[in-house]
Amino acid sequence: MMKMTVNSDALRDQRAKMLAAAPDWRASDARVNPRVAIGSIIAMWLLYFLISTGLALLTGPSGQWEQIWRRGVVVVAGILCTFVLYKLLQRIQPQSFGARLAVAMGAAVPLVIIYASVNLLVFYYWFPAADTHLVIDDLRGQYPVTWQTVLILDSSIRWYFFFAVWAALYVAFGYANEMRAVERRANHFRLEAKNAQLRALHYQVNPHFLFNTLNSLSTLVMRGSKAEAETMIMNLSAFLRSSLAIDPEQLVSLDEEIALQRLYLDIEQARFPDRLQVEVTIPAALEDACVPVLILQPIIENAIKYGVAPSKGKIAVRVAATSEYGLLVLRIENDIDAKAPTPAPGTGLGLGNVRERLLTRYGPAAGCEWGRADHGGFFVSLWLPLARNGC
Repeated sequence: MMKMTVNSDALRDQRAKMLAAAPDWRASDARVNPRVAIGSIIAMWLLYFLISTGLALLTGPSGQWEQIWRRGVVVVAGILCTFVLYKLLQRIQPQSFGARLAVAMGAAVPLVIIYASVNLLVFYYWFPAADTHLVIDDLRGQYPVTWQTVLILDSSIRWYFFFAVWAALYVAFGYANEMRAVERRANHFRLEAKNAQLRALHYQVNPHFLFNTLNSLSTLVMRGSKAEAETMIMNLSAFLRSSLAIDPEQLVSLDEEIALQRLYLDIEQARFPDRLQVEVTIPAALEDACVPVLILQPIIENAIKYGVAPSKGKIAVRVAATSEYGLLVLRIENDIDAKAPTPAPGTGLGLGNVRERLLTRYGPAAGCEWGRADHGGFFVSLWLPLARNGC
């Protein structure tokens, strides 16, 4: 028992470290779906084209229809420049979000300059409007040598924020994907830790059960009850073969759980043939209700240990199931012989495991309580969500 407690403590420590550790960072988590990225580029530039064209037609001078195809050429150039920015950001994935954003802002600068240069060529050199020469003459008067550079820089400053907004949006999409991936892995870790805890709680039951059963077998051997000891060994073999073959995380039907407990009760019946009386009341409608495997084992063990073993007369152990407000309620009672000596108090491992297993699997929707029954005996009541599928 000490070894099992140490292993359980080590498992809890390992579980805590695993959940507290920062999840490993993966660049692929921050990748944005290409359809989303390219779709956002096209949507952004199409929106700009529609808004700028509409405003020009409504508020600009005459002849704006001639500017539409020129603006279309520039928009195509903008799409291509933003696509290049997307490919750069896709390849460069610093781990830090701030570094990622800084790279995006920096990578936008040369592409904005390229876009502003294309804008200059389209509107001032390749396809100038009728009054374009007036604008050029005015700029040459102010900046005789560097008027093209001034025009490119002026356009770059205005267009930089357009590119920067898309770059920031891309980084935000990537960061959201990364957070979802981290959350998925964290949930996976939590599920693994939860399953490990369930296994540990389950495996604590068997040593506890074996300890009590071997004590009973020892008593029968010392009394010379060979037939009873042989029966107990056969029943013990059948019980262990059935219980150990079951996955500790598995849910079984209530009918199957009762069948497992009857194997155990057959073991105890060999020890207390005249004192143990078992009463099981399970409605047919609840026989297929799902319960954690061997959830009743520690409870019935305690009923035998503290109710039947110290008594001199017949002691009843009652198992009943009901459904209330969508919950499966199981109640286990045992009589207590008032004249029998009070057994030494236990460690609380059995009932503690029952409560912990229920809370670990179901959370606050399940629970367990125990105490003195109205008729003077002892009861344990546990409840869990009523489900008939998945077990």
